[in-house]
Amino acid sequence: MIENTPLVSIDFVVYNQKGEVLLGKRNNRPAQGGWFVPGGRIKKDELMSAAFKRLAKNELGV
Repeated sequence: MIENTPLVSIDFVVYNQKGEVLLGKRNNRPAQGGWFVPGGRIKKDELMSAAFKRLAKNELGV
């Protein structure tokens, strides 16, 4: 079942006043060295609004 269950996540696309997008660079495997936007997985039984707030705080500090 785990192999066939999709992971649901939230990604943040954050622009500054110049229209540039905030990116991070992965330090760990499996995507080490790759670029990514902030975000993360929604936990089992977590409301999307709660996940949004948790990830915004953890990933962006807001």
